[in-house]
Amino acid sequence: MIFVLCGPGGVGKGTVAGRLIECVENLSLSRSWTTRTRRENESASAYVFVDEESFLSKVADHGFIEYARFLDNFYGTPLPEERFFGCESHLLLEIDVQGAKQIRELIASAKIMVLTPPSDSELERRLRVRGDDQGHIAARVALANSEIESALALGGQRFINDDLEAVVAEIAGFIETCIGDCHDHP
Repeated sequence: MIFVLCGPGGVGKGTVAGRLIECVENLSLSRSWTTRTRRENESASAYVFVDEESFLSKVADHGFIEYARFLDNFYGTPLPEERFFGCESHLLLEIDVQGAKQIRELIASAKIMVLTPPSDSELERRLRVRGDDQGHIAARVALANSEIESALALGGQRFINDDLEAVVAEIAGFIETCIGDCHDHP
């Protein structure tokens, strides 16, 4: 099964995704590609960091299931392996809302989970803490509510990230229920 964790930038998708991989059996994380520069405190394994030429070459080779340009950088999700379309192995895509729309169009069975901040002010605080510049923060916060509404319109299930342990447990329960349903009705 394919699970999509989406939401506005700074909402905590990476942190939540990492925890889900640790606690949900047979769930793998797809590493997205990006042309943006790695942040100072960001793990080198958070993305596949590439230059624009390499990214566009992979686009030309049809190597992404979805890709988008956001705030002057490209982001893309590599094509998933066939094994993730059954009930035994599961893939978690941690992507933005534009990407979730593309996934929904291509894979109707994908389960979309919309991670939201408890408030705009908390989202702004998180973006500041991770080191985003003020112009970037203002752009992200301005887009956040419309991104959330767009993701929910795709049939996404909303999860509010106000307590890390609680939201991870809630999403893990949702994923495990979906996996159980897949086994009951393949």
